[in-house]
Amino acid sequence: MFSAWPDSLWAIERREHVSSPAEDGSRADVVIVGAGYTGLWSAILLKELRSDLDVVVVDAVAPGYGASGRNGGWCSGLLPVDAAQLTTLHGADAALAMQRAAIAAVGDVGRYLDDHRISCDWAMSGTLTVATNRAQRDRAVASIAESRTFGLTDNDLRWLDPAELDPRVRVNGALGATYSPHCAALHPMKLVNGLVARANALGVRFALGLRVGSIDDNGISGDFGNERIRIGAPWVVRATEAYTPAIAGNRRTIAPLYSYMVATEPLSDAQWSDIGWSARETLAEGRHMVTYAQRTADGRIAFGGRGAGYRFASRVTSRFDVDPRVHRRILDTMHSLFPSTREANITHRWGGPLAMPRDWHPSVVVDRTSRRIRAGGYVGDGVALAHLAGRTVAAAIAGSDSPDLGLAWTRHVSRNWEPEPLRWVGINAALRLPDLADAFERRTGRPARRTIALMDRIM
Repeated sequence: MFSAWPDSLWAIERREHVSSPAEDGSRADVVIVGAGYTGLWSAILLKELRSDLDVVVVDAVAPGYGASGRNGGWCSGLLPVDAAQLTTLHGADAALAMQRAAIAAVGDVGRYLDDHRISCDWAMSGTLTVATNRAQRDRAVASIAESRTFGLTDNDLRWLDPAELDPRVRVNGALGATYSPHCAALHPMKLVNGLVARANALGVRFALGLRVGSIDDNGISGDFGNERIRIGAPWVVRATEAYTPAIAGNRRTIAPLYSYMVATEPLSDAQWSDIGWSARETLAEGRHMVTYAQRTADGRIAFGGRGAGYRFASRVTSRFDVDPRVHRRILDTMHSLFPSTREANITHRWGGPLAMPRDWHPSVVVDRTSRRIRAGGYVGDGVALAHLAGRTVAAAIAGSDSPDLGLAWTRHVSRNWEPEPLRWVGINAALRLPDLADAFERRTGRPARRTIALMDRIM
C-alpha cells in the first residue's frame, strides 16, 4: 500500500538509511512510530536531553516517505487553527502564547541547522499572500486588523501595496499582499537527510519497513514482511500523521486529505527577470482553495494546491499520489499568476496525504499514566510545528521543566470524525465550497459570505 515513492522534485535527494533488524520480543526505552519530522525531532531532542535512553524510530517505509519528504518546503509560523478559535478554546493569553511559540519555532529550526551544519537550501525571507481581486484584498486587510486584536504587530504581519510588492515578486493582477517575516523556504528531503544523520550521530536506532498496526500497554506490534513483530517499550510516541487511521483504534482520529504539487524546469534568466522573486519568499494567493509556492534554490518554481476529494474510509495508497485533474488546475493557477511560466516544461507532478483533525487543531497529548504520547494534526503547516512538538515530546519523556509543556496544544484533544458514510459525504461536500467561493469572488470582486458561512458550519 505504501511502497512506491512519488515522482517528487525532492525525491532525487532520497538516501538509503541504515536500519536495525526488527526482532520480535526486543525492547527499547522509547519507541517512536513515524520517521517524519515529528518523529525525527522527537528522537534527536530526547537523545540530547537523555543520551542514556535507547530510542528506536519505527517506520513502515523510510524517513521522509510521507508529507515530510514531499511538502512545499515552507517552514512557517502559521497555525492551521485561526486566532479566534484558539482564543475561544484556550483564552487570549494562552492563544497568543501558542502563536508566539509557533513563530519562534521557525527561528529555532534555522539556528539548529546552522549549529549542526545541516544544509537544506534554507532561505529565511518570509511569506507573501497575494491578493488578485477586491475580495481577497479586503479579506487580507481584515486579517491584519484581526491579528492586531490578537496581540501581533506590524513586525509579524503587514500589508504591501503593489509598489512595495513589485520589487519582491511580480504577480499578474496583484493588488497587494500581506507579508510576514516568519517563514523560510527549504528543500524538504535535504532536511530529512540532515535530521537522520544527526539522529544517527546521537545513537538513535531505526527499524524501517515495520508497519505498526497497534499500540498497547506493552509497546507496539506490526508486520515486517510476513513476520509479526512486537517491540516492548515503557514510552511510545505516535507521530504518524496521515497514516494514523492504519493503527488500531484510530480510524476516525484524523482525515487524510491529499495535496498536490508541480515543479517547472529551471527557468531562464529572462523568465526570472520578468518574475523577480530573488529573495525566495514563500508565496500563496489569497483564494479560499489553498495554494503554496516557492522559488527553489536551483531556479525552479515548485507550486502546490489542494482540492482533491477525500477517499472513503480514510484510505491512503500510492495510487492517489497523482491526480491529473488537480494537477491541471494547479498549473492553470501558476500560469495565471506567472504568465511567463507557460513556456516552461513541467518536470515533476506529485502529491501526498496530510492529516486533518476534526477541528483543524494540532496537538501534543501526553498521557503520563500510560506513558503514551501522540503528536501531530498540522493540516499541512507542520515543518516548524514538528520541531516544537518534538521539543515538547522530549521534555515530557526526559522529565525536564520546559514551558513547552504548558502550551495550549498539550491540553487539547480533538473530537473524532463522524463515521462513514457521513465523513465522506460531509468532507467532500465541504471541499467543493472553496472553489465556488473563489469563482464568485473572481467574477464579482465581492466576498462570498454565504458560501464562507456554510464552509465554517460544515468544517
